[in-house]
Amino acid sequence: MINSGFLLINKPIGKSSYGCIGYIKYIAQQKLRIGHAGTLDPFASGLLIIALGREATRLLPQCMAMEKTYVAKGKCGELTDTLDRTGAIVATSDTMPSEQVLRQSLDSFGSSYEQIPPLYSALKHQGRPMYLLARNKLIDQEQLQEIADAKRRTIQLYKKQFLSYEPPYFTIQVRVSQGTYIRTLVNDIAVQAGSCATTYELVRTAIGPFTLADAVDLHAITSIDDLNARIIPSDLFFKQ
Repeated sequence: MINSGFLLINKPIGKSSYGCIGYIKYIAQQKLRIGHAGTLDPFASGLLIIALGREATRLLPQCMAMEKTYVAKGKCGELTDTLDRTGAIVATSDTMPSEQVLRQSLDSFGSSYEQIPPLYSALKHQGRPMYLLARNKLIDQEQLQEIADAKRRTIQLYKKQFLSYEPPYFTIQVRVSQGTYIRTLVNDIAVQAGSCATTYELVRTAIGPFTLADAVDLHAITSIDDLNARIIPSDLFFKQ
């Protein structure tokens, strides 16, 4: 029998967040309510909070509202349709900003800015995710961009740090509000610096008080006993 509560998972690269849920269901070998607190794209890795059982899944909105911290590596001079390394290149730039210009660009966003979500996102239009509309070319590019523009929102940048620059790659660390698209932020930084950029690596290192150091690798859970040993009961989870 699986205990109700929360799991802190280190999502591997190449696995979708929904795929992680499927793996846990397979290990659990029983019907139970299960969900996660914020999608990580398949190309990304890092902390994923999974809730098991009715009591825990009802508390997921509180987890989703927590601040999230990411480390992202962008490649200047190259832009893909998905804004990450899995997409097709749609634009290039010969401009290679200096480290100083990129640092100034990151600083220019202040503590918040209005962000337009990527066309390839899970946001829905008329009940269908935008990434399906884009991938299957169900709506032309111009109309998709209009839909994305209409879904713009103000996001919070609680902390931002420029970590390194090895042209054409730059690495940043940011702590942000719910609903922030790091892929978009990486490109917005490059655009502000006179270029463009695609996110090549992305790691979520923290959600609220929980860090990647607290998480277990997904495939290290191989049995129901492993699962129960890592579950944090709901009444203790928010006291962390």
